[in-house]
Amino acid sequence: METIQPLTIDEMWITPFTARRVYSEEGAVSWVPVERNLNPTGQRHLDFIARSMSEGNTHTEWIARQLGCKREDLWGLVRTLTGMDVREFRLAWMFRLADELLRYTTMNYDEVGRRAGFGSSSLLYQQFRKYRHFTPVERRYSIRKPYDEGRYRV
Repeated sequence: METIQPLTIDEMWITPFTARRVYSEEGAVSWVPVERNLNPTGQRHLDFIARSMSEGNTHTEWIARQLGCKREDLWGLVRTLTGMDVREFRLAWMFRLADELLRYTTMNYDEVGRRAGFGSSSLLYQQFRKYRHFTPVERRYSIRKPYDEGRYRV
């Protein structure tokens, strides 16, 4: 019997960005659409979860209602397909989303917290300190490279 490899966050990732900044030879700025694969796994329920979470809808009860299933069934699906507990999966997704928003946007920390699914800047700070042992401010400046700020639009 063949063993199914669990899907990773990277394999399921849907970027939150809709446009990317580009420069013409003359230096003029324009925006080009970002290609977004809204069905990264081909598994209908898991792709819906990924789309919802990329938009900041991280509440598992809401996602389960939208899929017409019980929360426990959703948790079982996530565990089966990713090998992660739903809480672990949800938090990993939220941190990944927060990292992208911190690195590439000029969003304030309250906006990042809401958009990533934490709800507020205070919860964003609390979770970063608890699980990553640094603040979102420290994270922003440690991952941002020259010309990253404002590179993408949400």
